[in-house]
Amino acid sequence: MELEVTLPPSAEKISPIFITAPCNHAGGALLQRSVSASSNGFCYGDNIFDEVLSQIDWAFELIERHQRDKVQEQKVLENTLDGKPGTWMPELAPPHDIYMASLLSAIYNLPHTAQHFAHEQSRDIWMMARASVPATRMGDLLSIFPTSKGIFIHRNPLDIVRDTLTDKPGTNVTDICVMWNNMMSEYLKSSSGRLLKLCYEEAQIHPDAFASALEEFSGIKGLQGNIIGAGSEAELESPFELSTELERQIKIQCEDMLAVFYPELAP
Repeated sequence: MELEVTLPPSAEKISPIFITAPCNHAGGALLQRSVSASSNGFCYGDNIFDEVLSQIDWAFELIERHQRDKVQEQKVLENTLDGKPGTWMPELAPPHDIYMASLLSAIYNLPHTAQHFAHEQSRDIWMMARASVPATRMGDLLSIFPTSKGIFIHRNPLDIVRDTLTDKPGTNVTDICVMWNNMMSEYLKSSSGRLLKLCYEEAQIHPDAFASALEEFSGIKGLQGNIIGAGSEAELESPFELSTELERQIKIQCEDMLAVFYPELAP
């Protein structure tokens, strides 16, 4: 996005790590509980992440609108300051740069509070996790929080669907597959030194290597031997298993990205 605003000084002082995954049951919860059980980390959940995103949307919508009306707003302000106020002046406001900086600064209040609380608990590294944050949105977050980082964790769609249907029978499997395929494609094309991509299955097969990669990237300590609950992301215990036909359907619908990330599962 192209916003004519300068980030406030507070932006440099807030350093979250944003965690996302292609969809629910894909590894975000694994990271949240593992990070929160570490010696210096804390990971907030969906609710606060959603509210941060909502405040960003609110601010950006207003800023974009004011950018479109910038010339008219400036003219109204100049005329008023010259002693020539109009009959009706809904546009009258402080100068554009001051006004936009104030709108933008509002989005840092909640992250500042989240960081302050984490630090009060001696948790120097703090994160927030939410599934299905598009790669473009992650890029926006990394831009407006210049000292932030991002983590994208992915998991194979067969296990995602199994755990999803365990918790919520009747969930539309096609919707899950479309979301998974699209998100995996987006993040395949996304590259940044501030974005770490993790594979959920590595937490099962090579937990120490998985923990080391996460520790090195984030600064988290005490993860070795403490990757909690890799294997199932379902909240409920159930003997539910995928049928052969459902497995076939999932593989067909996720074929493109399975070929890239999980070729052993590709149809």
